[in-house]
Amino acid sequence: MPRHALFAAAVLLLGVTAACVPQKPYSESMFYGNCIMPFGRDPCDSDMEICQIYQGVFTETYADARACSAACDRISLDPGNVYTGRNCGYMLVHGGNLCSQQCERLYPQQK
Repeated sequence: MPRHALFAAAVLLLGVTAACVPQKPYSESMFYGNCIMPFGRDPCDSDMEICQIYQGVFTETYADARACSAACDRISLDPGNVYTGRNCGYMLVHGGNLCSQQCERLYPQQK
């Protein structure tokens, strides 16, 4: 077998194996930093407050990733959320996505 084929097979095997390894949870500062730095324009003036609310989800312990993500969704989908009317809808989506990712990282075996 040519060397190029062996190398390609090894890289493919490494990629498949790496995809199966659970990722470590974000540190508190990493979660917060990723949350307050959205992509594109930022017309929202409440990024830090929103991210702190999502960060508060992780002060509780949950049975599994689904229960943890449900806590994230309660923040994102709350019809009375004061941030929705402040051009912050995208921050609620962004923060909610990061929150759910963190849940998957905290409870990987319990999906």
